[in-house]
Amino acid sequence: MFKVLIADDEYLMREALKRMVEMVDGFEVCATANTGQEAVDQAAALSPDIIFIDVVMPDLGGIEAAKRIKDSGNRAPIYLISAYNEFQFAKEAIYIGVAEYLTKPLGYTDVKRVLETYRGLNTKRDETFESICRCVDAQHYGDMYYRLPDLIADIREESWDSPEEIVEYYYDIESRLFERYACSLETNYVNRPAGKMLPIVRWLEFRLYATLDLIYRHNAVAQYPVMARSFAYIDQHTGDNIGLREVRDDSGLSQGYLSRIFKKTLGISVMSYIHLCRMMQAKWYFCTEDANVTDVAYQLGYNESSYFSKLFKKYEHTTISQYKKMIKQERREKHQDETNS
Repeated sequence: MFKVLIADDEYLMREALKRMVEMVDGFEVCATANTGQEAVDQAAALSPDIIFIDVVMPDLGGIEAAKRIKDSGNRAPIYLISAYNEFQFAKEAIYIGVAEYLTKPLGYTDVKRVLETYRGLNTKRDETFESICRCVDAQHYGDMYYRLPDLIADIREESWDSPEEIVEYYYDIESRLFERYACSLETNYVNRPAGKMLPIVRWLEFRLYATLDLIYRHNAVAQYPVMARSFAYIDQHTGDNIGLREVRDDSGLSQGYLSRIFKKTLGISVMSYIHLCRMMQAKWYFCTEDANVTDVAYQLGYNESSYFSKLFKKYEHTTISQYKKMIKQERREKHQDETNS
């Protein structure tokens, strides 16, 4: 059941809205509030899925209450209700990121539309989440790496009002992933907000990769704790020309055993894992810096830029120059969208 919070200082309006909500299958009113502050408190205590707030209420107006709820990190869509179709109210509502500005009187058709829309979006998001989980559960790191574009396309298929909404939605998926797989993302090269020059599709790619890489590692270490040392060694030697022998020597394991446990838990060899990690790091450099091929190759432990370029084409199915050209085009489109908005 989806939980709905209703905040309105008029008793009859609260009760009418409550009855309409509970007429829609799958929704229940978890609480009602007759002041703005009470709405803020109830939202924090109950984590409702949807919130309806009247604009005009005693002690704390609906717009300010909605802002405080948003600022607290609550991601539930908020619907502001008013008896007046005033432009200023509507503009403020849009500014703070509410889902919709509704005018009274609200009928059952209005309420049902809002709730059914939410249900549809939630179903799509559940499907996306389960698709990502299936990618993890398949236990093949290489397949996960190459399915990233499809997973990101699933996220971007929905209608979004802004890149910030996509980021917020992704964080919701991420928190659900960490809850399911009992781990959390540590600070790394993508654990930061999307930069002004980074197209949202690239931010999603890097962030989702980091999330799934962490979950794969977490699951691998749960089966073979000795792998934690190997992962740490690979991370610490990003700029060194290392391979299976160096990872083996640091781990103290036999080469055969180390290769077997990597293959069993990740579905790929130690060297393939190192290359895939470095290819993603390389793409990060190309997206966020004006980096040339030789410098990136050196930073990632490849002594020859030609060998690095060959590996990039092998794993990314495109050349470095084509990739950089694509990034430039995405930046131009991003700038154009921002200019037009």
